[in-house]
Amino acid sequence: MKKKPSSCPPSLWLYFIIIPLVFFSAPLPGFSQVDTARMRREQQQKAREAQEQARQQLKKLGVDIDPNKKMTKEEAQQLKNKLLGKAEEMKSKLPKQGSGNSTVVHADIDISKVPSLKQVQQVADRFFSRSYKKLDAISRSAFDQLYKEAEKKGFTLQSVRKLSSRGAELMTFGNDQYHGGVYLAAAVKSLPSDTLCVNNFGAYLRMIDSTRASLPVLLYANTLFNASPVILTQIGCSLLELNDDRKAADYLKEALEINPDFGMARTALCEVYIRQKRFREALAELFAGVKNMGATYQQATIASQQIQAQFAAAGNKDEMESKEEFWNETRDRLEPQNDQGPMPNTKGRVKMPYFPDCKKVEDWMLGGGYGNAVQANSSFNTLMQSFATDFRSAHEQQPVLPANAVLRDYSNERFALDCITEMFFGYSKIEYDKYRKSADEITQRAIDAREIYNKNFADYSKELAECLQACSGDLCAKECMRKFCLKECPNANKYNDLLGQAYNDYRNAFGHLVHNQKKLLSDLYAFSNPWLAKVKSPYWSRIYAYEIKRVALSIAGNCFGAYPLPFPFPAMNECGTDCSVFLTPFTEKPDDVNKDNPDGNNCPDNWKLSIELLVCDIGLDCESIEFGCAVVVAGSVKRNFKQKSTTLFAGFGGQAELGVAGLGMKAGVIFTAHDSGAKDFGTKVELDANYGEGIKSGVNFEATNTLMEGYRQENKMTTVIGF
Repeated sequence: MKKKPSSCPPSLWLYFIIIPLVFFSAPLPGFSQVDTARMRREQQQKAREAQEQARQQLKKLGVDIDPNKKMTKEEAQQLKNKLLGKAEEMKSKLPKQGSGNSTVVHADIDISKVPSLKQVQQVADRFFSRSYKKLDAISRSAFDQLYKEAEKKGFTLQSVRKLSSRGAELMTFGNDQYHGGVYLAAAVKSLPSDTLCVNNFGAYLRMIDSTRASLPVLLYANTLFNASPVILTQIGCSLLELNDDRKAADYLKEALEINPDFGMARTALCEVYIRQKRFREALAELFAGVKNMGATYQQATIASQQIQAQFAAAGNKDEMESKEEFWNETRDRLEPQNDQGPMPNTKGRVKMPYFPDCKKVEDWMLGGGYGNAVQANSSFNTLMQSFATDFRSAHEQQPVLPANAVLRDYSNERFALDCITEMFFGYSKIEYDKYRKSADEITQRAIDAREIYNKNFADYSKELAECLQACSGDLCAKECMRKFCLKECPNANKYNDLLGQAYNDYRNAFGHLVHNQKKLLSDLYAFSNPWLAKVKSPYWSRIYAYEIKRVALSIAGNCFGAYPLPFPFPAMNECGTDCSVFLTPFTEKPDDVNKDNPDGNNCPDNWKLSIELLVCDIGLDCESIEFGCAVVVAGSVKRNFKQKSTTLFAGFGGQAELGVAGLGMKAGVIFTAHDSGAKDFGTKVELDANYGEGIKSGVNFEATNTLMEGYRQENKMTTVIGF
């Protein structure tokens, strides 16, 4: 059965057909006799005028047709190809559908002449004859039986409406337009003064793509009862389908004056406003129609998409700005009432989690705050992957229905929930995008500050290295370090201050984001609960519970995704944070003069160190050093620092090793010269004994007899180191 696409919902046509109307019992107004011959002449004249206008239009396109000349088959094909080419050329110049510059061609339908009862009967008779011929034997027999029953009853109101109701049933649940049409047409033929029968017949004509034929029938029905919102809405829809949106709006508004809650009139008026580019008004009528069950799911969705697309095109706005404006308008229309009815099941409801707040950037980057944020985001992504599997499974499950049952689609509730979930998903993304833009600016400030700090630090470090290379003492090195810290300390402090400010700005921005997203999460449930509570179907309620949770998780996910924001590390060096200590140049204080009385060296007089080098040795005590060798012939040189004298020895000597014990003896003459110029001569005998391995211990005996000092004897403990 062929149906014409319409801006009015298909359910509207069925509504018109199957819902009975209650009318006042009033006499029908009389109608004047129509001159059919005169009308036929006028129609022929209009046809000739239209033909000539079409011929003139073709001449403007370069196509000249002589209506009195018969064309050959080849000429007809050439003309066809030429016209198709012109049509494609004109089509390419038209604006694209859905663009902001597209226009709807407005028609001016003449509805000043209302047909008479007889003319409506003629229309009904024409469609009756066409439909009756198409019936099969069984269908024809069933109709004949019901029609004869009505005829026997004298075509009473009840019997005729029975015919009309049977036709409505066949049109609603059947698939043969002729089967239902023959009943509807017969009812009008039998009782053309009944408003219900005429209205149902007009709705039938619209359903079978005969809008032009339906319009006069519906106008006639309106004369029978002019206070029916159903008939007025049908007339408005017919005019809208014929592109006369101005008159359509008048009839639809008249229907709403009678019944402001008539949702189908609201939905049709939405289409009028879309064509007139009055998008806010269109959106208001769309949701008014949805709330009053006046739109199908498909039609409401298409209208919403058209309005949303035109919001951006109308003002040449940014896409997100236009969407936000569209959602704001939608939010106003779907604002929940105080009395929201029973609450749906809250199992599985998403709550905004708590996000720990590190007070300092050091705690965030060095104390584990950032790492925990990354881990939390990763865990949430794992949760989302698990939910995505459950989400797909919920949508793939087919509803379980009893035999011969039909799944109710809950079109208005589903459309409202679609709008709500899309709206809050969009709101959440807008908030996240705002935060991300702010966060990018914050981190860039921190990165820029770090780059400046690194450059300055490199320059100061180079100066420090050059200064230290030129130093030769500790005082100079300390001065170089002071000059370095005099610059590096404020450099580091300035960077750390900028880094701290950027981090605090991040904390504020993230806290603001979480606050807004938490409010959106709460509003999501507040807006969706009243609509979800109306969905009694276990299948659809589960589907949309998952849809709501999907958006709720995306809102929470925008917080988890924004949480782990990395920052550069703070500057830490040995200069510290108090830069004032480096302002004064470093000066080392001289030592105080020793005020104590002088004292001799505290060295034991009876101790001597002997270092053996093969046949030679070096002797050290507290006041002298002596070097000598003894291989039969012996000789040595001794310098006494205390007495400031030098002594030469010459004689004979030898050494003997007895296991770990050793003996040595030297004897000869000595000559001593003092720095003052004094001289002394004499003899010396020296004996050594030691014991041990490596470092040995022993005794030393020395006896001298000189001219100046006479006889002198010394006994000393010795430490011998052998090589």
